[in-house]
Amino acid sequence: MRMMNRTSMLISVLSRSMVLLAVISLLSGPADASAAAAGKTGVVDVSRIIQQMPETKKVENILKSTTSQWGKTLEGMQKDFQTTMADYEKSKASLSASARTQKENELKTKLQAVQNFEQEKFGRDGALAKKQAELMKPIQQKVLTAIKTVAQKEGFSMVLEKQAMIYGDNSLDLTLKVIDQLNK
Repeated sequence: MRMMNRTSMLISVLSRSMVLLAVISLLSGPADASAAAAGKTGVVDVSRIIQQMPETKKVENILKSTTSQWGKTLEGMQKDFQTTMADYEKSKASLSASARTQKENELKTKLQAVQNFEQEKFGRDGALAKKQAELMKPIQQKVLTAIKTVAQKEGFSMVLEKQAMIYGDNSLDLTLKVIDQLNK
């Protein structure tokens, strides 16, 4: 019974709070709408813009080359580990306990080296991700500058990423204008 009273009280307080928030929203709504009407909002498809830039193709080629080199190194390390493991499996029965332990430690070390190399080069925060971020930064800056230039020229006070938008009039899409600006 006591729990029901507390629950009823909580619901009552929450209901009053919701009504108060709704009233505040209604009262402040027209001010927000007029502020939004004062400035134009445009949209751009940044990924489309970046994909069409020749600089992006160069970055992709550099990253493919780097990935290929590191992939070959990783593949060699993995083959070495597998060969060592196969040799160990063949000779395990004839090895003394200390020789077996030594080979097992060697295998653990090689496996750890493979895993470390893979993580250092291809991990989420690895060298490849860092290299990609480093190479893409000037491209992203160039796109941002072009977006600002087009927005100012066209009288837009705000530009949003197209993928973040649910609906928008196509006349607000500045993507092609930004691409033209970059091609100048």
